[in-house]
This record gives sequence, structure tokens and C-alpha cells, in this order.
Amino acid sequence: MRKKAKELEIELKRIEKEKAEQAGFVSGIDEFNRRMQEVKEERKHKIIATLEQKGKTKTNEVADMFDISRATAFRYLEELEKEGKILQVGAYGRNVEYKAK
Repeated sequence: MRKKAKELEIELKRIEKEKAEQAGFVSGIDEFNRRMQEVKEERKHKIIATLEQKGKTKTNEVADMFDISRATAFRYLEELEKEGKILQVGAYGRNVEYKAK
């Protein structure tokens, strides 16, 4: 139970950090969107590089790598999977792993 509370506390801090980072990018909505797209693409390239080195990863490992929420990490992985760059191994849950194609 305490482990779950600690995980939720970490997740909340990460979400708050993401919001603060995003607020720092704002100097017009177009500039914000452009910068966020750059950040996302940089992170996706790093995910692929990590997969090529390690062979596999999980959502929580990606979240830890960038200090982002698991939801954001999952979106990055989902996009990479839809782009055909990675494969999901497992159906759902924390045991799902991702591998480079």
C-alpha cells in the first residue's frame, strides 16, 4: 500500500513538473506547439536509441528516463508503435514491453 502511495506521489510530482515546463515554453500558441513537437520528437528518437541498445523497455522506464508521467511516456510509445518503429510485447498493464523493429 505504501509503495502504491509513493508511486502516486512521484507521478503527481512529474505531472506538476511537466505543467511547469510547458508554461515556460509559452510565448504564443504557435511557438508553444512547435516547441512541444520538437521535445516530443527528440524524446522519441532517444527512446528508439535506447531500444536499439537495450533491446526492450517498459512504460515506467521511459517515464523515469525523461522524468515524465507514465501517461505521457505511454503516448510516446503508442505513437512509435503506430509509426511502425517499435513493437509492443504483451496485451496490457505494467508487464507490457516494447522492442525495436
